[in-house]
Amino acid sequence: MPKTAINITRICNASVLINIGEHTILTDPYFVNTPFFGVKEGAAIKPQDLPPLTAILGCHDVGDHWQMKGLIDYPHDKDNVQVFVAMESQAQSARKIGFKNVKVLEWGEQRTIAGNLSIEAVEAQQMMKWTVNNYVLRCEDASILFGSEARDLSPLAEYGANNSPVDVAIFPVNGVHMLGFYQLVMRGDEAVAGTKLIGAKKLFVIHDAHTHLPGLMSVKSSGDDADAAALHDDDLAVIRMPTGERWSL
Repeated sequence: MPKTAINITRICNASVLINIGEHTILTDPYFVNTPFFGVKEGAAIKPQDLPPLTAILGCHDVGDHWQMKGLIDYPHDKDNVQVFVAMESQAQSARKIGFKNVKVLEWGEQRTIAGNLSIEAVEAQQMMKWTVNNYVLRCEDASILFGSEARDLSPLAEYGANNSPVDVAIFPVNGVHMLGFYQLVMRGDEAVAGTKLIGAKKLFVIHDAHTHLPGLMSVKSSGDDADAAALHDDDLAVIRMPTGERWSL
């Protein structure tokens, strides 16, 4: 277990607030619930109540993962926030509301965010017109892999084979399929498998709040399937948190 503190608060669906060491990172901002996406929960934190952020991460440019209009009223200095995204369209929307320090990270790119905090963009998948990133954050002896739209296991296997283990994996579990046949994100059992591939002992569950949208989106899995897949694995814990509650490693 790392000595550097890790705390994670689930805001809504795939949006979480990560504290790692002295740094605070917001992922996949989604503060204004739009019925079109079928997300069954609202944001547990108002944008006006956010703490000063070190960085914002966005895995891809779809509205239930990247909704910058909710951050127009971010109450702190936007110039002090570094924004890392997978697509130029995300960068443009961040700049439009006043975030100037924005970088599109390609797979394999690494950056130092602050003195002891680094980020690496890890391959997820190319999905129709969208490029999807996973991200690994490392701060001293603590590390997190965040993959809000993670689906494929092979990039995770490659990362795990070539890098030191990660402490916590943050993965989706509801196996959403578009039009009934095109898989968008991991199922619960695949999230457990991906967690093992990167050497993590903790799986923090996200992307488990969608409802079926007939003819458009089908939910094929849930956190229950992650629990079942990890049931007999004493080395892996599945963390399922209500919105607004903080989990600490």
